[in-house]
Amino acid sequence: LKDWEGVVGLEVHVQIASESKLFSASPYSFGAPPNSQVSPFDASVPGTLPVS
Repeated sequence: LKDWEGVVGLEVHVQIASESKLFSASPYSFGAPPNSQVSPFDASVPGTLPVS
């Protein structure tokens, strides 16, 4: 076991108080129905590009 190195990862989920998404113009509202606030860019539909 001397050749092994221990690696620990941490994944954290938090609720941010925001009314918009960071990389998308789609609206955001906590508690909205699933898949109701998604744009083609959010869904990574092939052929979609970021729009600025």
